[in-house]
Amino acid sequence: MDLLSFIKEAFSDRLAPQSVVEAGHPPTDEYEDALAFEGKFWNELTCSDLQKYHAATSGFSPEAFCYFLPGIYSAGIRENRPDLIVNGSLISSLDRGNAPNSWDDFFLERWPKLTPKECEATQRWLLWLSDSGKENDIALSRAFDTLTVLSNQQHAIPLASWPRK
Repeated sequence: MDLLSFIKEAFSDRLAPQSVVEAGHPPTDEYEDALAFEGKFWNELTCSDLQKYHAATSGFSPEAFCYFLPGIYSAGIRENRPDLIVNGSLISSLDRGNAPNSWDDFFLERWPKLTPKECEATQRWLLWLSDSGKENDIALSRAFDTLTVLSNQQHAIPLASWPRK
């Protein structure tokens, strides 16, 4: 299965958000950019949208963030644009330590909502970016590892619960 098909299948259960921003948001560029996506479907996104409204991912509600991820990935792949500003923002968001207790609220309200299949699709997108040579491989590697932790979160057993001998 090609990458675009895998992304589409992985995110196929995602429903469009009721609102792309949370109620009571401040009047900042991030929220204004996010509002530009109101009423759009993720598969309609273009690189032109993503260039013009590159701060949208910071203003999206958690549901909108997860909903539009496949559109961000797919637009860049379709138009061969690994250099999009939004790609760097997503990588920076994922490039963190693998200790969940150090993750901030913005991160915790969004990335852990991904299913294991959506995490895999995101990892495959990271590999596509790596192949382009446009992004830092160390940051991509850490982002990949963070997604592995997220993907395994439902199967992990806390160390404190291990039986003692």
